[in-house]
Amino acid sequence: MTKNKKKNSKETNKDILEEEVSEETIEKELNENAININENLKLEIEKAIDDRKRALADAENTRRRSIKDLEQARKYGHLSFSREILSVVDSLEKAVLSAPKQKDQLSDEVKNFIIGVEMTLEQLKQVFSNHNIVRIDPIGEKFDYNIHQAMFEKETDEVEQGTIIEVMQPGWSLHDRLLRPAMVGVSKKKIKQ
Repeated sequence: MTKNKKKNSKETNKDILEEEVSEETIEKELNENAININENLKLEIEKAIDDRKRALADAENTRRRSIKDLEQARKYGHLSFSREILSVVDSLEKAVLSAPKQKDQLSDEVKNFIIGVEMTLEQLKQVFSNHNIVRIDPIGEKFDYNIHQAMFEKETDEVEQGTIIEVMQPGWSLHDRLLRPAMVGVSKKKIKQ
């Protein structure tokens, strides 16, 4: 029986030591797990904060881009319509220029018709002005290939070379964008023979 008691007491001591070791191991593992969990949580929080900052920056960029696009649409939305209406202005100007200067000799109907065409042209020019559509009539200016289209060159000593001496068709711009270049004749130096 003594042997059994000794044996049992050894086993009990062994069990107690194992329990103590396992408790220490468990406690140590729990502490390490807690540290790992804290580090993981910190990393996740940092990532969430970074993602939030990126989302806010992206939203701000989208807002700015939308505002810019809206301004561009307001400013240049009628660009194609403006280009198409230029031929109407050209036709009305030709009609006014071809009308007789002496209106007194005309019948009342013809006189009123000519006055109506002139008034229509002036109203259209006022609408253009209201919408920042500007006429480019560059007679006497230096040739600029960005806003002028040279149709011919004419030899002359009267003006400096590269000066616009004739405007065949005026150009037009909308704000800072060219609707139609001015079609012009440009001077060049006379060749001495």
